[in-house]
Amino acid sequence: MAIFRKRGRWWIGYRTADGRRRREPVGPAFALAKEVLAKRLAEVAEGRHFPARVANARIFNQLVDKWWQLHGVNLRSSWGAMLPRVREAFGTRRLAEIRGSDVQTFYNAIAGRTSVANANRYLTLVRSIFNKGRRWGDYHGDNPCSAVQRGREAHHRLRYLSRDEIESLLSHAHPRLYPVLVCALLTGMRRGEILDLDWENVSLDRDTIYILESKSGKPRELPIPGKLHEMLVRLGPRRSGPVFDLPVIMLRRFFDRAVRASRLPAFRFHDLRHTFASHFIMRTNDLPALQALLGHASPTMTQRYAHLSRGHLASEIAAFEAAIPVHPTAPAPAAGLGIPGLPAEKRH
Repeated sequence: MAIFRKRGRWWIGYRTADGRRRREPVGPAFALAKEVLAKRLAEVAEGRHFPARVANARIFNQLVDKWWQLHGVNLRSSWGAMLPRVREAFGTRRLAEIRGSDVQTFYNAIAGRTSVANANRYLTLVRSIFNKGRRWGDYHGDNPCSAVQRGREAHHRLRYLSRDEIESLLSHAHPRLYPVLVCALLTGMRRGEILDLDWENVSLDRDTIYILESKSGKPRELPIPGKLHEMLVRLGPRRSGPVFDLPVIMLRRFFDRAVRASRLPAFRFHDLRHTFASHFIMRTNDLPALQALLGHASPTMTQRYAHLSRGHLASEIAAFEAAIPVHPTAPAPAAGLGIPGLPAEKRH
C-alpha cells in the first residue's frame, strides 16, 4: 500500500483480496488520499471491496434516482423538470457505456432544438450526476461531460457590486449566510463548489482550498485570503464534514431576503462570482491568473472581463496624470534662453 504523487495529483496503491495490485487517482489533497486509502483497505479486509467495472455496470437511471434523493431534491424545481429528457437519452444504459461523444450528440440535439443556453444547463445537470456518482463511489472514471465542446452563449452585461453595495449586502445577511457570501466574494467560487466544500479539502496550514469537482471537470487549488482564513478558523476547522452547513433552500431564502433589503435589482448569487472577477481584474490586470482562479477551461470565458481591465487602467492613468505637472503645450522660452547650435529664428 502506498500514497504517491503523479502529475499534480495524489494516487493510492493497494492490493485486492485476490492479490492484484490496484492504483487509483484521488486528487490534489493528501489528506483525502490517506482517507480513501484507509477506506479501500478496510473494504478489502471486510470483503466489501469491488472493482470499478462492477460500479460502472450500474444503470444510469439508478444513479439519477440516487442523485435526486440526496442532492437534486434540494435544488430548484426546474432541474427536476429536465430529468425526463436526460433519462430518455441515457436512462437504460450502463454508466461505463456512456462516452463523451454520446453526451456531445445529446448536447447538440438540445442546442439545435432550443438554444445553446438551454443545452448548457442540460450539460451542467448531466455533469453533476456523474460528479456525484464519483464522489459516492458509484462511478469510476472520467466524467464524459468533460469532453463536450460547448457552444458560446450570448453574454449579457456583467452585473457586479460596488464597494458600497457589497457592504450593504453583507450588513443585511443572515449570520448563516454571511460566511458563504464572504467565501464567494473573496474566492469567486461557484455556489455548488461552496456548498459542497468539505473540511478535508481545506488546508489552513497551507492556506489552500482544493476544488476536486468543478464545472470544467478539472480540479484546481485556490489560495485562502487572510480575512477568509480568520473566518474559517472561527467556523472550525474539523477533520471532515461540510464547511458551510447550509441547505440550498435556506441559502436561497436568506440570499433573496438580503438582496431585497439591500435594494439590489435583479442580482443573482452567481453575480458574486462576477463581482470577485471584476474587482480582481481591475486591481491586477492579470487575465491568466483570473482564468486559473475561476477554473475556466478556455481563456475565451475570461476575456469578458478584459474591458474592465482596460477601463480601470485608463482611470489609473488619469489619476497618475493629474499628479504630474506637465502641460499639453510647451511654454514659451524665457528671454535670453537659447538652444545651443540653433539660430534664434528656429527656436521652438
